[in-house]
Amino acid sequence: MLKIPQNPFQSIKLISLDQYFDELVTLYESDSLPKVLLLSGKKGLGKFTLIFHFLNYIYTKNEKTPYNVEDKVINTDSKFYNSVINKTSPDVIFLQAIEGKNIKIDDIRNLKSILSRSSLTNNPRFIIIDEVEFLNINSINALLKTLEEPSENNYFILVNNQQADLIETVSSRCLKNNIYLSNEKQKKVIDYFIENSKINIQINSQVSLTPGVLLKYNDLHNKYKLSNEDNILLNINKLLHGYKKDKDKALINMSVFLVDQFFYLLIKKNINKIDYLINLKSTIIDKINDFIIYNLNINSVLKSIELKLKNVR
Repeated sequence: MLKIPQNPFQSIKLISLDQYFDELVTLYESDSLPKVLLLSGKKGLGKFTLIFHFLNYIYTKNEKTPYNVEDKVINTDSKFYNSVINKTSPDVIFLQAIEGKNIKIDDIRNLKSILSRSSLTNNPRFIIIDEVEFLNINSINALLKTLEEPSENNYFILVNNQQADLIETVSSRCLKNNIYLSNEKQKKVIDYFIENSKINIQINSQVSLTPGVLLKYNDLHNKYKLSNEDNILLNINKLLHGYKKDKDKALINMSVFLVDQFFYLLIKKNINKIDYLINLKSTIIDKINDFIIYNLNINSVLKSIELKLKNVR
């Protein structure tokens, strides 16, 4: 479980998060960076990207190819960048508490064993725990003492995507920094990705999604070959079967998003039926959520949704 998440440098250029980056740099350069920092905000705002830009700033200061502070750009030729990509960096440790695939006690013990040993370098050592809101109570209890008494050269950065309630014993031991982007700044990030990548955006970029979530849904749209036509049942079918195989909660969240978008357009055309349509939408979303909560049969769930959708055709 001590691993680097996939595609950590999703954005080589930092967009719209300059203020937060500058604050981290100021804290670090003044020797005021807290030993345990909690970055909290909606999933997909770029908290993980912010951390990697900050780490690149720290670890490439003495390289011939340092981080570009003025333009907030990571130099992909740097030794640090490539050590992270190749999972050979001795100074950065990653843990990810994914819902349904939680960090185990053995992972925490392994982490504590690593931290008890001196670093191979004299550099500060950073421990990044992503989606910390999904840590279970046993893992948290095993981690608490390390959070309370981090050694001189170890720094924890915890990422809370606010997908579940964060246990108080964790948040009470952190300096909390809330990450927020206005709709205008989020749109700036999305526009940058659309303009500078070869990604074929299938999801409406004008809908209310954070940049990271929009890109994730776009990946799922392409992976599962979803329909761009008004065939909500077919898309839900593909996503639920995908979840059954991959256990990726994003597939369920995307199903709910597609239902929400479907009824949003429907309500605009049938404003006189707004109460009825809102209740029907809620019923279908509840059925999708029940699918994972109670491990329901896919065919029965789809049949139930199909019957309800017939009422709005």
